[in-house]
Amino acid sequence: MARGRGGNRDVPKPALPILKMMLADTKDIDLLTMFWAVHAIQDERAEHVKKNIFAYPPEAATTDMMSPYAAYPWDLETLITLTLNEPKSNLLPWRVRPPVNTRDFNGIADVVNTLRAVEDDQSAERLDNTNIMLEMHRIGHRQFQWQNGFQHPVDIYRYLYVYGQGKCATYFEQTNGISVTDFVTICFVLFVTMGANPWTKKLNGLALIDMDDALVDRALPLVSGELWAVRRESLTLLQKVEKGLGVSLPAIYQPSYLRVKPVIRTAVHNTYIAPLPSLILLRATVGLYYDIIKGGTPVLNDANARFEEYARTTLTTYCPGFEASPAVKYVVKKNPVETPDVLLKQEGRIVAVFECKATKLTFEAQYGDDPVENARSGYEQMAKAVFQLWKFFSHVRRGLVELDVAEDAAPIVLTMDAWTQMSAKLRARIIRQAEQLAADKEPEIEAEDKRQPIFCSIQDLDELLLTSDEEHLLGAFKVATQDKYIGWGIRQIREREFPPLEERKKFAFDLAALFPWWGKLKDNPPDAAG
Repeated sequence: MARGRGGNRDVPKPALPILKMMLADTKDIDLLTMFWAVHAIQDERAEHVKKNIFAYPPEAATTDMMSPYAAYPWDLETLITLTLNEPKSNLLPWRVRPPVNTRDFNGIADVVNTLRAVEDDQSAERLDNTNIMLEMHRIGHRQFQWQNGFQHPVDIYRYLYVYGQGKCATYFEQTNGISVTDFVTICFVLFVTMGANPWTKKLNGLALIDMDDALVDRALPLVSGELWAVRRESLTLLQKVEKGLGVSLPAIYQPSYLRVKPVIRTAVHNTYIAPLPSLILLRATVGLYYDIIKGGTPVLNDANARFEEYARTTLTTYCPGFEASPAVKYVVKKNPVETPDVLLKQEGRIVAVFECKATKLTFEAQYGDDPVENARSGYEQMAKAVFQLWKFFSHVRRGLVELDVAEDAAPIVLTMDAWTQMSAKLRARIIRQAEQLAADKEPEIEAEDKRQPIFCSIQDLDELLLTSDEEHLLGAFKVATQDKYIGWGIRQIREREFPPLEERKKFAFDLAALFPWWGKLKDNPPDAAG
């Protein structure tokens, strides 16, 4: 990462002790302010960064990730995590090393460059030709979510549709004393307010939406924590994960407690900061899962059913030439059986089948050395989905269920998260597990029934639907089963095989139907003045 005045500075080796000293010798409040400021100038919020807080060269105020001045948000998140996990120096005041200059761009450049040197050192120790592709899987999970962003209407709508209604919404309100709607509304106000101020004592703009202060008091503990408590919980989380995995994690893959509590309070000044404000929106959407999971099987089953319903709705909304039917029940040997969760039809014929798995992607599944083993229950669910698809095709072939199914109907495992992202080896291991399930539970399944499964996240499906017509979508599914595309992402296959639409489709749903404050917040954003 380029520095401003003074040019580049090399990082001595080993880099990790140097990075730890830099973070330990600098006040947390100063570091958090610096992280907020550099993210702001590279997130189109430079007008909110006062020069007396953070001085930077004009070239650094850019959203271009290819810029030599870019401080990637995933690096900033890692640095905040390391800051929280590293104890502060206990040297006597006159012996403390010089702290990071947190008021100047060169300070963040030095810290980021040191982190990247740490990454290089640790990668050289861990990686070889046997595990480099698995590293691509980890890198993808670390970066892609940030690159895609957290505030697109399609993503907000999806998570509110799945987690913000029915039993999920009821459980959330009964447990937390605030509705999902009010919680998400407050999170949006926090996002706007804290995106414009590094530290704030109060929320502005609540009068605009007539929000009761008591509701704010109930929402804040869900998204914020005292600095000392966040430090403790962040380190506890790291220790728990490392104990479960049985390894010490590389610096760049330490779990981010900021995703649990994206807002940090300092009692000394009674002020709050969200060093990466976008994570407030992540907590208010994806993060709802961690609230409702405590409700047990009935609540999770409701979320799963809503996930299937969402898939059917979005398929037919963006591609009206399709019909998407729910699972069909039938009987085999006096036992009740169901087809896959979504039967996609064109002119009355089934042209694709979806087995939906709303299983949440765990930290271990993203960053473990052996994800299939580290997150065994999740990957067993993926293998079960493949087995269910094969069983369906076997039953159709054997005449056990009378449905008109195209010979090239695509089998799709539709997931809430990207379980097999950037890894053909993970997909191969899932298929081997499915093979074993078939041998144990349904030996009548034959080779022709074992069609190559397509692993597709709901995010990828939404993007496909916004950029494809019926022909492109089906074509991408069919081509994806070919050997040459094993391991590819479905979006990349579609882009390679078919021309783009003349115009990207517009978001088709009304967010206000799930989130009544959406129109008011979108058209009249809260006052972000400090």
